[in-house]
Amino acid sequence: MLNILYRISDKGHPKEKLPNATKDHCLQNALDVFGMEGFYVCADNCSSETIQMVRSKGVEPILSTLGNCGSWRFCIEFALQNLNEDSIIYILEDDYLHLKTAKQALIEGINIADYVSLYDHPDKYEDGVNPLVKDGSEACRVCLSKTVHWKETNSTTMTFATRVRIIKEDKKLWWKNTEGKYPNDFKAFQELCKTSFFKKKQKRKLISALPGLATHTELAWLAPLVDWQKV
Repeated sequence: MLNILYRISDKGHPKEKLPNATKDHCLQNALDVFGMEGFYVCADNCSSETIQMVRSKGVEPILSTLGNCGSWRFCIEFALQNLNEDSIIYILEDDYLHLKTAKQALIEGINIADYVSLYDHPDKYEDGVNPLVKDGSEACRVCLSKTVHWKETNSTTMTFATRVRIIKEDKKLWWKNTEGKYPNDFKAFQELCKTSFFKKKQKRKLISALPGLATHTELAWLAPLVDWQKV
């Protein structure tokens, strides 16, 4: 079963985002795409107005005051304690938009990789931004599920899907990279997906959809080839 662990907060760095990327619209978009079943909302450091907005969608939020890394860890602990090990979890931040086909694609993706991102991060096409990008691309393999092309990629944000048993096995590494105020997602995925020198075997596989079926809504980092203002 697919479970959405949605993190919403009124704290965070101010960023220039899409005009349609309000907290209300991003949450409603996620509910429209993924449905109510298995949809959990962690409302961290939220105002009474934001909490009421969440409740108006028919979802009772789980309230916390833990900060960025703390609320992310809280979601993981919730999954470990309440969901079976083969359950799919999609850990989702409150500033993403999704296309209608995202749910089906995510389920397809999790059957071919340990970690799945629906976001085609534009840092994979810019020299000097991602250290593993050269000449406007990263070295990767491309694969195909029933409805989507995927590429093996070197990193993504803290919005991704996996299975409970995978995050349980990798918990120590994730805790190491969420010790501070903000998570180190790039470093975490580099450690997870690197190839062992002795075994010549990749530890974990991370894939992202081509083209992206979701985007972070910060204007500087929109997934390419989609008019996200219409979503």
